[in-house]
Amino acid sequence: MYRSLLMTSFIALSAPAFADTFTVQARVDAVTIYPGLANVTRQVTLELPEGQHEIIVAGLPEQLATEGLRISAPDEVQLGAVNLAKGRLPVTPDLTTPEVQAAKDEVERLEEQLRQRNAEIDQIRLRIAAAEEQIAFLRGLSQATAGEALTAQSIADIRALAQMVGDETLAARQSGFDAEQEAQAAERAREDDQEALDEARRRLDALIAPEQQGSVLTFTVLAAEAGDFAIDLSTYEGFANWSPVYDMRLTTGDAPTLGIDRSVVISQASGQDWNDVTLTLSTARPREQIAPSGVWAPLRRIVSEEDLERAKTLFRSQDAPAIAEAMASPAVPAPEFRAQADLSGAAVTYRYPGRVTVRNGVEDLRLPLDRITLDADIWAEAAPSRDHIAYRMAEFSNTTQETLLPGTAMLFVDGTMIGGSHLPLIAAGADQTMGFGPLDGILLSRVVPNRSEGDRGVFSSSNQLTEEAIITLENVTNRDWKILLRDAVPYSEQDDLQLEITAQPTVTRVNPDGQRGILEWDLQLGAGETEEVRLDYTFTWPSGYVLQ
Repeated sequence: MYRSLLMTSFIALSAPAFADTFTVQARVDAVTIYPGLANVTRQVTLELPEGQHEIIVAGLPEQLATEGLRISAPDEVQLGAVNLAKGRLPVTPDLTTPEVQAAKDEVERLEEQLRQRNAEIDQIRLRIAAAEEQIAFLRGLSQATAGEALTAQSIADIRALAQMVGDETLAARQSGFDAEQEAQAAERAREDDQEALDEARRRLDALIAPEQQGSVLTFTVLAAEAGDFAIDLSTYEGFANWSPVYDMRLTTGDAPTLGIDRSVVISQASGQDWNDVTLTLSTARPREQIAPSGVWAPLRRIVSEEDLERAKTLFRSQDAPAIAEAMASPAVPAPEFRAQADLSGAAVTYRYPGRVTVRNGVEDLRLPLDRITLDADIWAEAAPSRDHIAYRMAEFSNTTQETLLPGTAMLFVDGTMIGGSHLPLIAAGADQTMGFGPLDGILLSRVVPNRSEGDRGVFSSSNQLTEEAIITLENVTNRDWKILLRDAVPYSEQDDLQLEITAQPTVTRVNPDGQRGILEWDLQLGAGETEEVRLDYTFTWPSGYVLQ
C-alpha cells in the first residue's frame, strides 16, 4: 500500500538530523498519454538505513510543472518536505548512466585509435622523406666523384661509381615507393577510423541530448527500518500526443463487412527519452472543456417614437455624445471567461502489451492496436447534376461499445487501396456513412431538353416557368447495384410562388433531413441495364411580380 503526497506538502519528521544524503536518478517506468498531455511515472529504488534522509533526484525535465508532481512511497517510509529546483541547481555528483558512459568510452577509444593512426602515417612519411634525402645525396656524390674519376682517366672507377649510384638510388626509390603505398593504405584506414569516430559521437550526442540542465527534486524521508524501497514520482507533462491511424478495409459481396485495423502514432518532446516503459493510451481529454458553456439572454428594449425622432435630430446635428446618452442601454455584465472542456462520452484506455521506447522529439512511433470488424451496407450514390459517375458508399454502426476517435484513414476495397480520408469521432452505437471511391462503371448524364417561360401578357393573372430534365444512369459493371439518386430543384418560401413537381419514376423522398429542394430516388440497377428518370417542375406566380 502506498501514500501520495502533494509537492507542497510537509510532514514534520521526528529525527533530529539527516542520517544520509542520497543522490539518484529516476527511471521512467510507466507513461499514460492523453491528447496533448502525458502522465509520467518515474521510479527511484533506494537501499535506506533506518532514520531520516535527504533524497536528491537530478536530471528531471526543465519544464516540469510543480502542481502536477506527486510522490508515492511504501507505508514503511514517511515523506517530508519536497522541493523542486530550477535555474540555480544544487551541486550533484556525476550520475552518468551505463549507456552514456559506454558511449563516452567508445568515443575516447576511437579518438585514441585515430591518434595512433595519424602517428603511424607520420612515421611512414618520414621513411619517404629519408628516401628522397638519400637520392639527393647520391646525386650530389655521383657528380663530385665522377669529376675526379674523369680527371684521373680511370674508366673502371667511373663504371664502378655509376653502378653503385644506380643500385643505391634504385633501392632508395623502391623504399620510398613502398612507404608511399603504406601511407596511402594507412590514410584509407584512417578514413574508416574517422567515420567510426563520427558515428560514435553522433550516438553519444543522441544519448546526452535530452540531458540538459533540467530540474532537481529534493525531498526528505523517514525510514522506520532499514531496507530496499521503491518510490514513485508522478508528473503531468506537456508536449506529448497520440492519435489513431486507421486502415479501413471494405469487403464487398453477399455479406459486406468493414474491417478496421487500428494503429496509433505517438510523439513526445518532454526533454527526455522514455526507454523501455509500459505505455497506456487514454481517450480522456483533460486539457479541454470540463463544463457546459454559459448561456446569456440578449437584452431587448423599446424606445418611444419621440426618443427615436430626437435621436435622429441629434444625429443630423452630429452631436455624437448626445446621441450616445439618448440611446444608452443599461450596462450588461460581460460574460466571465472560463477555461472549460467537453467530456462527452466515456474515456477508454488502451494498455499496450510489452514495453516500448519513445525517443524525445526525434521520431513518431507507430504501434498496432487491434482490428475490429463491422457489418456494412453498400450502395452507389449518384448526383448527375454534378458528377458523370457514381460513387461507392458504405454505412456502418459502431458496435464496439467505445468511442472511435478522429484520425486519418487509408481506404481499401476488396484489397485495393482507393484513397485516403478522415474518420470523424464516432460515439458508441452511432451510425456513420463514408465514401469508398468512384464507380467508373456507373455512368450518369443529365440534360434539359425543354425550358420555357410563358408570359400571358402584362394583364394576365399569372406567370409561369417550366423545366424538364432527363437523367440517365447506365450500369456497365458485372454486378447489380442499389443506387441512391439525388437531384435538386428550386424551392420557394412564399405562398404566392407555387411549385409543382412531377417525376417518373416517383420521387422516394422530398426534402430529406430538412434539406429544402433536394429529391431522392431509391433505385435498383442491374448489370448492363440503363435507367431513365424524367423530372419536370413548374413555378407559377401572380402577374406584376418577377421571379428571381
